Amino acid sequence: MKRIFNVLALGLLLVSCGPEKPQAPADLVPKDKMVEVLIDLYKAEATVSTQHLPKDEAMNAYLQLESGIYSKNSIDSATFNKSYAYYLKEDVEAAAEIQKQVVEKLKQVKEELAQAAGGKPKK
Repeated sequence: MKRIFNVLALGLLLVSCGPEKPQAPADLVPKDKMVEVLIDLYKAEATVSTQHLPKDEAMNAYLQLESGIYSKNSIDSATFNKSYAYYLKEDVEAAAEIQKQVVEKLKQVKEELAQAAGGKPKK
C-alpha cells in the first residue's frame, strides 16, 4: 500500500513539474480576424500569381498587398506571424479550425466568381 502511494505521489510530482503550456501572446490576433487576414493573403497571392510578373516584381506587388492587408486589419506582420506561430504550435485545434474556415470561405468565393462568370467552378 505504501509503495502504491509512493508511486502515485511520484507520478503526481512529475506531472505537476512538467513544462507548462506557454501563455498566448498579449496581442494574439483573434481566430475570426486570423481567418479574414489569411483569406485576404491567399487572395493577394492568387492575384499576383495570375499576373505573370517577373519574380522580383511579383514579390514587390505581393508585399504591397500584404502591407495593405495588415493595415486594413490594424495589425503588423510581426503580430500576425507571432499569432500564427502560436496557433500552429500551442493551439493546434484552433489552427485547424482557422484553416477549415479559410478553406470553406475560399470555396464559397470561388463558387460566387464562377456563377458571376456564368459557369461552374473547376474542381
